[in-house]
Amino acid sequence: MIVAKPKVGTLFSLGLFIAISLSVAIYTAFLMLASNSIAWYQYAIVIILFPLSLGLAVKVVFGYKIISIGKEKLDITFPTRFKRESYKIKDIDYWKETQVKTATGTYKEVEIQFDDKKQLSLSFQEHTDYPKVIQYLKKKCAKKMRS
Repeated sequence: MIVAKPKVGTLFSLGLFIAISLSVAIYTAFLMLASNSIAWYQYAIVIILFPLSLGLAVKVVFGYKIISIGKEKLDITFPTRFKRESYKIKDIDYWKETQVKTATGTYKEVEIQFDDKKQLSLSFQEHTDYPKVIQYLKKKCAKKMRS
């Protein structure tokens, strides 16, 4: 059974960014409430950082998924939503792997489209066992691969 989930390093860096930006926005908001004169950049900090960090936090928490692949099945578990979706390999409409060369290396991502038009994306940099997922897809449903 192949289990692909977000890497700890990715979650840590996103969590650190969210914590810092949310802290700066809240601290600036308290300074604005306590002060008689408010600078324009304080408004900008609060208006930009607060919704950005809250939106990213919601996306990270509710977008966390664990993908289990094996025995002709693909299970997607969303632990924070208490939701689980299960597909058979034959339910895959198509899948494709995209590779983009960047300055730091090659960014790889696989996109899987199911018959019910739902889509699953995994990336090499953000998920564990990515090479095993690609190897399994090439072995079990190579005919459904698009380039």
